Amino acid sequence: MRHCLRVWIAAAALAGTAGCPSGSAPPARRSEAGSKPETAPGQAGGALGRPGMPAPNRLSAETARALERAEQDRYWRYARETVDKQVMALLSQHREELQKGIRHDKLLRGDPTRKWMALTFDDGPHPDYTPRILAILKRYGVKSTFFVVGEMAEKYPELVKAELAAGHRVGNHTYHHVSLARVPPEYVATEIRACGEVLQSITGKAPRLFRPPGGDYNDPVAEVVEALGYELILWTDDPGDYASPGDRTILERTLAGTSNGAIILVHDGIQETVDVLPALLQQLRNRGYELVTIDRMLAGQRAPGRLGVTRRRRP
Repeated sequence: MRHCLRVWIAAAALAGTAGCPSGSAPPARRSEAGSKPETAPGQAGGALGRPGMPAPNRLSAETARALERAEQDRYWRYARETVDKQVMALLSQHREELQKGIRHDKLLRGDPTRKWMALTFDDGPHPDYTPRILAILKRYGVKSTFFVVGEMAEKYPELVKAELAAGHRVGNHTYHHVSLARVPPEYVATEIRACGEVLQSITGKAPRLFRPPGGDYNDPVAEVVEALGYELILWTDDPGDYASPGDRTILERTLAGTSNGAIILVHDGIQETVDVLPALLQQLRNRGYELVTIDRMLAGQRAPGRLGVTRRRRP
């Protein structure tokens, strides 16, 4: 039965099916940890924010229709509320997968034998914040990875191009920034494919890095991600900057989690993150860390199978 489910998920992801599931949708619920407001970065309504709007030019007609069907479903509406998973929750989930013999293509941590880290930005691009982030990164000679939301990239394609032109890497963060573990597998494939199409149309190259909003994934989500040819990227260090806790708190929380191979999660679209970024980069430099892109971290991975890194799919 489980094998049949995996085969169906892969087929749905590759074929682009997006019909509504049978049965009633679960009632809407809020995370115990709270939720980001509707106006949070990366969640603004895009060209497909309302049913019946014309399909954006950067999406295929099939993908645009699938997104419109998803938007009219209660699954999609309550999945808009996302909260970043705590690092310990991600590690616990990883250990449970290993105990069950599950091996997904995912990265939680880079090689812990190397003094390097990856700085990643979620939820952009944003015209008021992305240019300033890029300017600061350039000043310090740092290359980062931006996990962008499809509808935001569609609005501001020049910012995506600027990220790549500066030597940074761009990854897929779904089209609408929805919690994928709360929607049926066919909606998962639609969200990921739509963002991928937007990025490919902007950059001329299909993205291969994917980060689920909030780090919220389960076995079916990971199966779809793998079927679409993506690497699932998570994190080890989350200062919770999306809640705007203050410059000093963001800096202290981030530095407290520094370690070899760490992946730092911060957000594009947060004023306090922009304010604290120069001090953060200087502190990491003073501690002797090399900041690299996720692509480089994957290419230089010398310790597959260690805690936080799985490079082989289940049999």
